[in-house]
Amino acid sequence: MMRLNLDGYSLDLPPEWSGLEDVTYSDPSTLPPVALAAEGGTGRLMVAEMLFDDDDEQPGGEPEELEALARAWGKRRRLEPLEMGTHERPDGVVATATYLVRGCFVQIWFLSNGDRVVQASYVCPWDERDNEEADREAIVRSLRWS
Repeated sequence: MMRLNLDGYSLDLPPEWSGLEDVTYSDPSTLPPVALAAEGGTGRLMVAEMLFDDDDEQPGGEPEELEALARAWGKRRRLEPLEMGTHERPDGVVATATYLVRGCFVQIWFLSNGDRVVQASYVCPWDERDNEEADREAIVRSLRWS
């Protein structure tokens, strides 16, 4: 594993995974993302810190608040989550949800330490959703605040 230090957080990458240069993604609610993929892999993982217009919008560190972010992601796209989950960690809370979006598998995660929120999302063709499950889950589990 290689530890990748980013602006405000870090994560571990399996040996075959690396950053991508051609990020074509724009979401005004996040800082520019880091895109990650495995060489010859089937999907792409994007990680970015979220921005909030005011303190009232920013979730704290409660599981229900992060679960609401995961549901809101789907609601903006008129989608219901296929699966959802939350769990607490020593450094915060993580919520995740999976969606079927135009033939693609999408899994999103929100990690909060009570002051900041990082969003990660993984996208691949629906039929290949199990191929990189262990790697993507390990990468997201390794997210740590700097």
